This record gives sequence, structure tokens and C-alpha cells, in this order.
Amino acid sequence: MALSAGGRALVRVHALRIRDTPEGGHERATHDWVARRVAQLLRLPYAGVARDAQGVAEGAYFVPDDTLDAPTASRLGIADRGDLLGGVVPHAFLATKVIAHALVDSPAATIAGWNAAAARVLAAHALPGYTAFSAADARRAHELLAREGGVRLKLPTGVGGRGQWLIEDAPMLDVLLAQLPEGYLARHGVVLEMHLARLATFSVGEVEFGGQSIAYHGTQSTTRARDGHEVYGGSDLEVVRGTLEALLEAPLPPLQRQAVVAAHAFDRALRQAWPQLHLSRRNYDVACGEDVHGRPRCGVLEQSWRVGGATPAELAAMTAFARDPALARVRAATRELHGQRAPSGAEVYYDAEDPELGPLVKYVTVSDA
Repeated sequence: MALSAGGRALVRVHALRIRDTPEGGHERATHDWVARRVAQLLRLPYAGVARDAQGVAEGAYFVPDDTLDAPTASRLGIADRGDLLGGVVPHAFLATKVIAHALVDSPAATIAGWNAAAARVLAAHALPGYTAFSAADARRAHELLAREGGVRLKLPTGVGGRGQWLIEDAPMLDVLLAQLPEGYLARHGVVLEMHLARLATFSVGEVEFGGQSIAYHGTQSTTRARDGHEVYGGSDLEVVRGTLEALLEAPLPPLQRQAVVAAHAFDRALRQAWPQLHLSRRNYDVACGEDVHGRPRCGVLEQSWRVGGATPAELAAMTAFARDPALARVRAATRELHGQRAPSGAEVYYDAEDPELGPLVKYVTVSDA
């Protein structure tokens, strides 16, 4: 029997399906694999998918496929971070990239629960940019940022590199804003952010459950989907036991250290601003590159509380640590390949014809650091 962080007895593990993902697709299969691996690490039986609180017995540990809002978590009996692998937020926007930037002006349009002071603090650890909840504010943000070079428009609902554009000029921005569904800006907002050259994107994160915690830094790779779009292709992680603080104490190359410092500062500021957050998985994408003047820039792009592309690597590292108490650090990597085969020795967690992407194989590997 395992115990949650609050001392509640855990007796089974459930996957919790929130997102509307295709039946028989790679996202559902990966989610199922992740939940089963979590059950193994907790030494608890896997009880399958739960869609809501009905029929879920007391003592369940949840692995949701999306960040939960507070009312949903309450209905499921989730009281703290020890009850799930993922996150619980008091406001839905806290699960998206809009929190990384301040509003463009003090009279700008806003959203219920917005914390202007916190947004300004978080923006100090992000790339230069703005969050906008109206077309007028988006145009003003673009006007200010375009003075310093290229500007990217990003949708907070975009996943895997989709839902973002390099804005060529103001008319292009107007066209893209006009294509958004009615009410999208007021409900979700958009991000306008400085475009960087010579870009390197790092993943920095911490995962905690079952009495074990890990922290890591790493990089992401991209691949071409069947439609020709460049999409997420995998993560390569350097993983240590412990927290982000332990990671900061480890030897790191200069650029990676800069990324970890930015993520750690963003993480602390975020949790201080919203103590109601319950987070057992925290992942930050950090970009380092050069602006149009050749000046180095490094900052957080976005955060993720839900299980994601790097989660199989995180769990594979935790499995390696559980098997060998003397192990201090490992390398763990995931790959997503379209129309290719996994290498010998890799642990495959999806190999099938995805309804939308076609032939896809996803696998994870672990090696000594």
C-alpha cells in the first residue's frame, strides 16, 4: 500500500481522460502506457481509465492526460499533489503559456483570476513578449515588439509546435487574428513573443511521486509529420535524483545552467504567486538564442503540468533509480518517428497506424550518464 503526500492510503491507479483525443490514436495509447508504468512504480494495481468521479473508489491515484481545474479535482477527491501525476490549478489559464508574459498596457483586456503583479515577476524569467486578450492589445504588442525584430504569435491551445507563426507584418497578424474562433481571444488569449535566431530549446523539470523525486535538464528534437509540418520528435534528458535545487548543485554546461536557473526562478515565482497549485510534475521549456542585434537571450517559453512527451523518459529514469539505489544520474530519451522502425533494445510504447498521423513509432531508452 502506498501513501499520498497527505497520508491517504492509495490502493489503485486510474488513468483519467480529459482531452478529446482520437480513439485508437497514439496519445491514448501513450497515456495508458504511462499510467501502467506509474502503477508499477507505486506497486499498485492498474484499474484502467476513469472518465469522471462516478465508479472511482476511495484511495485512487490518478494519471490525468490534462491539467485539472480545482472543481474537477475536488469531485475526484484529489486534495494535494500526492494524489495525482500532474497538476491542479485554480484557473484554467494557469495551465497555458499566457502566464509567462505581462499585459501590454495597464488598461489592457484581462481575464478572471489574472494576477498582474505575478505576471510581471514571471516575465522577468521569460523571453520578451506580451499576453493579449483582445485584438487591439495583440496589435499593440506586435507594434512594440517589432521595433526589436521578428515576432512570433502563439496560441495557448497549440500542442507539439503547432499553433504558432512568425509574423511578417501587421496585416498578417490581422489575418491570423480574424481566423480565430469567436470568443477565443477573450477566453484563452494569445502570446506575442520575440523571435530568436540560433535557437536552442531546453527542457527543465521535476517529478515527484511514490516517495521518489527526480529533476532533469535536456533538449527536444523535431521531426516531420506526414503533412510536412515540423513537430515534436522526442526528448533527451540528463536526470538526477532529487529536486531542481539538487540539479542546480550538479555540474552543468554554461548554457544548460542558464536554462535551469531561469526555470527554477520561474517555478519559485509561480508557486509563490499561486499557493493553491498542486503540482507533482513540473516541466519548463526554456529557449536560448540571439535577438536581431546579436544579443544573447534566454527565458522560459511555457510550462506543462500534465503528462507530456518527456514523461516516458521521466518514468524510465525513475524505474532505473528504483532498481539501483546507488545510481545517482542517468540519461533517458524518447523518440517519435514517422514511418520508421525503433532500434533494437528500445522500449516501444506505441507502434501502429495513428488515425491522423499514419505509421508512428514511439520509444524510450535509458543509459548511464
